[in-house]
Amino acid sequence: MLIAQISDCHIQADASPLDALANPSDTLAAVVAELNALPVAPDVVLATGDLTNDGTAAQYAELSRVLAPLDIPLLPLPGNHDANDIFCQIFSAQLPASLANGHCSYVVEDYPVRLVGLDASVEGLHHGDFDDERAAWLEDTLAAQPDRPTLVFTHFPPFASGLVFMDISGLRQIERFRAVIAAHPQVRLVATGHLHRTVCTTIGTAAVTGCPSTFLQLGLDLRPGRGSFTNEPPGYLLHRWASNCFVTHTATVCAKDSFDLSDFATQVIEGATESNDYLPGR
Repeated sequence: MLIAQISDCHIQADASPLDALANPSDTLAAVVAELNALPVAPDVVLATGDLTNDGTAAQYAELSRVLAPLDIPLLPLPGNHDANDIFCQIFSAQLPASLANGHCSYVVEDYPVRLVGLDASVEGLHHGDFDDERAAWLEDTLAAQPDRPTLVFTHFPPFASGLVFMDISGLRQIERFRAVIAAHPQVRLVATGHLHRTVCTTIGTAAVTGCPSTFLQLGLDLRPGRGSFTNEPPGYLLHRWASNCFVTHTATVCAKDSFDLSDFATQVIEGATESNDYLPGR
């Protein structure tokens, strides 16, 4: 199974000072085009929040326009920049009918890996919260199928990244979330957004990844009190499930040149060579 992940699109409907670095509709459109053109098509695309910048109807209309060409099933979740009511209306065709009460969490059972989307956003606040309601929902959901490989996707990363201002505006009650994940070893991957960077860690036996933004990346400056956006290329993740484990690839969307290694790859696969003499360029 191949799962793509996009995050933090921050679609806007009007001009912004950040347009000097990049336009969020243009960068998301480029990501959509690349996902559609992948030689191995993903089975599904997870969109882990902050899909708009302010949660307005105009921004969701623009988001819908940019996502319309996507040929792959989409499973979206809101982030702290989204508005849940409009979000659920716009994505009514993509969201399962059985959403959690009071938050946009859900489960998809249609794939080899169980996909559990946790909405930890708090309307009107910049941080998320793993409160009693969400903790009970996630515990019950995971306990229902303890032997089935599971991917949990959510907006807020359940770890301290070292980007201090983002960590402060991250998930409240992180240790509670981590305890639930650690108690359910069938969770093989926790896929998150919010940080605008690829970041990797673990919780128990589960891998945990943060996704790059389809818009702008956060500068990698770990000094407290510092923060910036950079025009590093937009990106996405590909999570490949095979041989009972996940392997995650980071992709950047930018102009690329390439050198074809197909003949060499075929030789290696067919066992025709084990020698470096066959390396390209020799």
